[in-house]
Amino acid sequence: METKDNTPTALLDVATNLLAILLIVTLFALPALVQRQQGVSQLPVTAVSPLRFIAPQRELFPPFSRFYLVIAGRIVPWDQEAVIAALAQDPERPTGRTHQGQFIWIAEPLVTRDIDTFQLRFLPDPEAIAAQTPPWRAEETDHLLAELKGAAGERIYPVFIVYPDGMDLFAGLYDQLHQAGLRFRWFAHAADEPILIGRMPAQFTHYGIYW
Repeated sequence: METKDNTPTALLDVATNLLAILLIVTLFALPALVQRQQGVSQLPVTAVSPLRFIAPQRELFPPFSRFYLVIAGRIVPWDQEAVIAALAQDPERPTGRTHQGQFIWIAEPLVTRDIDTFQLRFLPDPEAIAAQTPPWRAEETDHLLAELKGAAGERIYPVFIVYPDGMDLFAGLYDQLHQAGLRFRWFAHAADEPILIGRMPAQFTHYGIYW
């Protein structure tokens, strides 16, 4: 019985299999090579800043407010720190007085959030304020405008609470605030109307809720 020599055919099969393997390896290797080259080309040319975090400037984020009482012909900052000190001195007592008037702390029910909520009513005492502060003089306006411009650099803007006996004074200040390009708010209050301030979750979840 005669046998045929199949050696050339066997070698050809082995070579074909090796070539197929090389082609498969090449197909997998090419994308990785291209990805590495692209990654290298995207590296920054300049040195990386040493700062890890950069605070974003959100123009819609509510700025801080500084309250001014325009009452009895005077413009006085509302001393909120005095209210805080009175509450801290006697936390169990929700009402009290400061050198500017009377406050009432309103307890808020607990909510399923990690933000403490509160409300505070404050009723200024015009007689006490008049006894502590002399009537407003024209030269004090320039000093106030300079103070407000400096505070604006720290995103602190004024809120003027204007009572009937301070409306004439504020009418003159209003134009000067606009001419100085200052950002501000103002509210007209009745003589017996308390100031109501508070904190609620919406102040943090909605940008620009007040400003």
